Amino acid sequence: MCLNKECKVEPRDVLAHLHVMKLQLPDKTIDEIRAILGVAAVTKLSFNESPYGPSPRALAAMRAAAAKAHLYHDPESKALRQELAGRFGVQPEQIVVGNGGDDIITLLTQSLLSRGDEAVIPLPTFGQYAAAVTLTGARPVRLPVRQDMAIDLAAMTGAITAATKMIFLCNPNNPTGLMLDPAELRRFLAAVPPHIVVVLDEAYAEFVTDPGYLSGVGLLPEFPNLFTVRTFSKIYGLAGLRLGYGIAHERLTGFFNKARNPFNVNVIAQETGLAALRDTEFIRRVATLNAAERDRLTGALTALGYHVYPSQANFLFVDLRQNCAGIFEGLARKGIIIRPGTTWNMPNHVRISLGNKRQNLQLLAAWREIC
Repeated sequence: MCLNKECKVEPRDVLAHLHVMKLQLPDKTIDEIRAILGVAAVTKLSFNESPYGPSPRALAAMRAAAAKAHLYHDPESKALRQELAGRFGVQPEQIVVGNGGDDIITLLTQSLLSRGDEAVIPLPTFGQYAAAVTLTGARPVRLPVRQDMAIDLAAMTGAITAATKMIFLCNPNNPTGLMLDPAELRRFLAAVPPHIVVVLDEAYAEFVTDPGYLSGVGLLPEFPNLFTVRTFSKIYGLAGLRLGYGIAHERLTGFFNKARNPFNVNVIAQETGLAALRDTEFIRRVATLNAAERDRLTGALTALGYHVYPSQANFLFVDLRQNCAGIFEGLARKGIIIRPGTTWNMPNHVRISLGNKRQNLQLLAAWREIC
């Protein structure tokens, strides 16, 4: 059907600062990549997905829950929140759930930020923080990381103004994989005024092997302005199901729930997430495999002469010391997709999601052929 009349509708002014996501090759589905490249098989190492998939118990729960899809479900996700509360030693009222970590972040900004507010965000980091802030009419204040790629907590403290309402920290950070120094984090939190919400995104926390890791959950009694975000997308292997959660003081979760739509988490996600949480042996096995592959790939790429930042996540950030286009395109021709650093305006870098042993060996063999 051809539309003859011009549409005169105008958007909110904040949309002028936002853009529809333009999908590049690393963002496309495996089927799309296969068709574009004309290759029989694709190894996608660009989205920090788990190569091990969901646990068998989670898959069984998923199939069982699908039979209930014709019925409205619990709009408050009570069983899942109760399980999470027990896991973290908090009250169910301190848990909120959403349609992935992105949804948690967006709803949090919608419930707390207004036009004229500011939110301090490191650069580079997860892009959804700035997008969610901008949509509210507030202003994202971006601060570059230090020379060693660590988040500059001192600079972030110095950037706090009377307009600051929120601060975002990803720990470990995406795309670098670097963990915040626990002593520095505690000093930073003590310096932040209590009316400013500090969002600690711990999407990759379950992959951390450093015993010094400091989670926001344990700090909540001391710092009630903390809001910790976690996800089922990474170690639980449920990225396509979209399930995330937040842990915070009841006052903050109360604000969040005012902005949340009822039934925001579907029945399949709720029941699959519950089963995934309970399959602790599977999660331990995935964490062990990830750590072994992280060490393997770090050692191999270091031996090839590249600088690999010490990751605590399920991906590596690599300084190639040259433009990444040759490596990225050469691997793509072989059906192996990584994330070029141009995503963060860092063209000499790449981010590589950790695959399983077979995938990582395939990556290294292709890399050596290209070089």
